[in-house]
Amino acid sequence: MKKLVIQILKEEIKAVLVENSTKMVVLGIFPFSGKNEVAVKKEVSRIVKELKLKSEPIVILPEPGFYPNSQNWKISKNQVESCLARAYYEAQLGQFKKPGTYLLLEIGDSLSLSVIRKSKKDISIEQHTLDRLVADFREAISEPHDSRYMQDFCSDHFFLKKTGKSGLTAYKQLSDDQIDGAELFVEYGANMGALLANLDTLYEPNCIAISGTLSSTFNAWSHAMGKMRNKHRNKKPACRAIQLKDKSNASILGAYKLQ
Repeated sequence: MKKLVIQILKEEIKAVLVENSTKMVVLGIFPFSGKNEVAVKKEVSRIVKELKLKSEPIVILPEPGFYPNSQNWKISKNQVESCLARAYYEAQLGQFKKPGTYLLLEIGDSLSLSVIRKSKKDISIEQHTLDRLVADFREAISEPHDSRYMQDFCSDHFFLKKTGKSGLTAYKQLSDDQIDGAELFVEYGANMGALLANLDTLYEPNCIAISGTLSSTFNAWSHAMGKMRNKHRNKKPACRAIQLKDKSNASILGAYKLQ
């Protein structure tokens, strides 16, 4: 059954007609500079009208952090969060094909966790935003400007607070300043290792997959992450932690299969 899927990205909106898991047609990619729910809803309506399609589209909401409060938007009767769509894709067609418990950790402007429990007959997915999870209890009663929440240690907030630049910018500058740049990513990797050790304890997953904008810097901090994770686990074997390569149609197919 053909379905129109509209994906809201950071600076553009993508419209795709999906027929099945292997057949889809990109109807258009529309540049977009609006920053709020009203503007996005108006643009989605314009695109649907321009394409002359009468069916209600499936709308994939943007990644957390791309737009303020986007997790509370009401754009369509058939809408799905990007993290959920990607998690469902991985459970059906991607990395998590066997029964088990899997974690999809999306890192970028925000921190999102999808907990996927898969049996031979069923798939359940829980979603959590980790931004305001207290991460440093020694600073829990300190002044508000001190780092104490998970977003201060494991999202792009870490790089912005340390350098005033995004993690992607810092990564691109690694070749110019290997020493300071490497130290920055070693510290970030240690933070991520502590986070993964906590997730190991909570969920005992079969695999942890890391996605999102900051996952493209994975090779700069994954070693430090592994060392810190192992330190907190006290030599107890850990499951695989992998970088989830970006697939432009993964969330689209996940959203299609969810409906």
